[in-house]
Amino acid sequence: MALPKAIEVYRQFYRRIKSFQDIASLLQWDSEVMMPKNGREYRSTQIADITQMVHDWSVSTEYKSSIANAKTEINSISSNEKQKWEREIFLVEEELEKAEKLPSDFVAELSQTTNLAHGVWAEAKKNQKFSDFAPMLEKIVELSKKQAELIGYKTEPYDVLLDGYEKGAKASEIDSLFKDLKKELVPIVESAPSFPSPFKNPVAIEKQEKLCKRLPPLLGLSYDTCRLDTSHHPFSTTLGKMDKRITTRYSESDPLSSIFGVLHETGHSLYESGLSMMEEWPSPLTEFCSLGIHESQSRLWENQVGRSRSFWEFIYPIMLSDFELSEQDLPFNDLYRSINSTQRSKIRVEADQITYNLHIILRFEIERDLINGKIKVNDLPGLWNAKVKEYLGLDVKNDAEGVLQDIHWSMGGFGYFPTYTLGNIFSSQLFSSFEKAHANYRSDFKTNGDFSALLNWLREEVHSKGRTLDVNQLIQSATLEEPNSKYLISYLKKKAQEVSNIK
Repeated sequence: MALPKAIEVYRQFYRRIKSFQDIASLLQWDSEVMMPKNGREYRSTQIADITQMVHDWSVSTEYKSSIANAKTEINSISSNEKQKWEREIFLVEEELEKAEKLPSDFVAELSQTTNLAHGVWAEAKKNQKFSDFAPMLEKIVELSKKQAELIGYKTEPYDVLLDGYEKGAKASEIDSLFKDLKKELVPIVESAPSFPSPFKNPVAIEKQEKLCKRLPPLLGLSYDTCRLDTSHHPFSTTLGKMDKRITTRYSESDPLSSIFGVLHETGHSLYESGLSMMEEWPSPLTEFCSLGIHESQSRLWENQVGRSRSFWEFIYPIMLSDFELSEQDLPFNDLYRSINSTQRSKIRVEADQITYNLHIILRFEIERDLINGKIKVNDLPGLWNAKVKEYLGLDVKNDAEGVLQDIHWSMGGFGYFPTYTLGNIFSSQLFSSFEKAHANYRSDFKTNGDFSALLNWLREEVHSKGRTLDVNQLIQSATLEEPNSKYLISYLKKKAQEVSNIK
């Protein structure tokens, strides 16, 4: 059915904006995967120019008029479609209101600063020297505070930045949730067993690549629509309807790191692929619901699937073949215990599924105080090291394994970290509902490497909803309960007990 003219005009504006956002994403992907080191300065200018241009279009009189005309035209839409269009226009107007509060030159400055900051951060991390990155981080913090002031807030500046990743979330509410979660996590960490790596010798990167390349299509992500590459920090991005990019990183001494990197990022891209299947694509309704929901998809495939016995019973013989190892070289029980071991690590991306949440709580507490002006940039190394000692009982030896380990602050990603633990909470709740509906899924995983039942369930309950629902509505719809952390706690306790019982 043809759309009313006013709605079609609005959609044309929106699609042009979306197209150039994807072009900027392509430039960013290239800068992490393919671009030579010395290309970063000019690349940051290119990305800033496109970001500023997109912002200008987003607040232009023509675009605002097209939205207003489309809103008027909605009344002529049939009743069964009217609700979706009302939701779409609501989302567009919400984003427009925020964008109008940010001057074009500010948007360009923030984009260029964060793109330049990546190279400074990477060099500082290489040299294990936070003081080399501190001046750039101070500039990013001040720009982030200015962003919060420009948009405006009722409670605290950090809420504005948090809202950019988890719509409607409040730092005070997350703080309360995390404090309760921390109380539950500490005794689990104390009692959970720890096992050494089962790999007696390094595993060549080319052998790891052979296994890792099998994983995306195994889970349902075809190479007709995705690429797997290598980057300094694993990530995934969407460049178009049928163009999903994922990366991982390799360590000869820790081959599990690359595997779980691929599982995690494939989860993200499976979600994006599901969104691309929505009839309305591309539109505000076909964007991801929140980063917490996005993270739930990656953590579900990484943990609930990737750390399950049934998954490894299927993949184990394939790993032995690809790594050119025997069962004596790599006993199954040793491997499975290691995969689910609780090892206190100073590095977030190497953390096990139990202690990982303590890493996130630590970062949330620090960045919230930083944006709210309670601490300064130069306080970060000492404060970071003290919290690692308090929460994990570990001593940080240098800035690279401490405050410089994550890329997020160089990207201006304040408010991003809490979504990781929210994702863990959502993933456990979602997977519990899937288990109730598909009692025989373990046999499908183990015997055939068939994960289609899970993917189809997620397509129906999560992916196909896009942003037609907010976070609470989405979780309620899929699980028949409000979001809560009891399923995460239950999952972690059961996993610790399961591994303890393995002889």
